[in-house]
Amino acid sequence: MFELHCWITIRETYEVKENEEENIDVILYEIERKIQELKWNKPQIKVCNGEWYIETSIFSNRKTEKAIELLEFFDFVARTAYGSYGVIYILDDEDLNGKNNEFQVYSISRGILHEQKDTFLSPFIPIVEDADV
Repeated sequence: MFELHCWITIRETYEVKENEEENIDVILYEIERKIQELKWNKPQIKVCNGEWYIETSIFSNRKTEKAIELLEFFDFVARTAYGSYGVIYILDDEDLNGKNNEFQVYSISRGILHEQKDTFLSPFIPIVEDADV
């Protein structure tokens, strides 16, 4: 099983400026343009209380090009709107790099997609589920 959950708050910059979101329309246009280029995923940019954000999830039998495409998109958002921040949580029980029993966590901050160690839900067995008997 492959599971991905993401939220990103879209911000132009992390710097304190008088008009800190003066180019947000251009940034949102670039992100929307990139979304339209995606082959499998079409995350939606939403707004609530004046804050722009993206939320998306994937549930599939295994990691596919869909997930890779989304991670590349998240990196694009981080670089394009370098004040953005958010978290991507991935569980891949078929991971070939030894992470099949833990969540892979990525955070976005200051224009960079960082890989993090999960301390909340990993190891998946026994924290979330019991082992197969």
